[in-house]
Amino acid sequence: MTLSYRVLFSRDPATKSVVAEIPALGIADHGADLPETLDRLRDMVSFHLECLHQEGKPIPRDQGEEEGLYLRVRLPAHAA
Repeated sequence: MTLSYRVLFSRDPATKSVVAEIPALGIADHGADLPETLDRLRDMVSFHLECLHQEGKPIPRDQGEEEGLYLRVRLPAHAA
């Protein structure tokens, strides 16, 4: 199963790092540039979804109706 989550971007004025947030999951991460930020965020999303699965909590869905950048995540078979 593959899920898509909308990603919002901003720049931290103090550090100049790129900040990426996924509102549907309530998580965010940062990096020096966009590629680094997306790599870090992808790892965080995978970890977060795996933890939710292990705790028996539901996996949040993003309706995906707004324009923007979406991060696609493939759930492991046991978590789907």
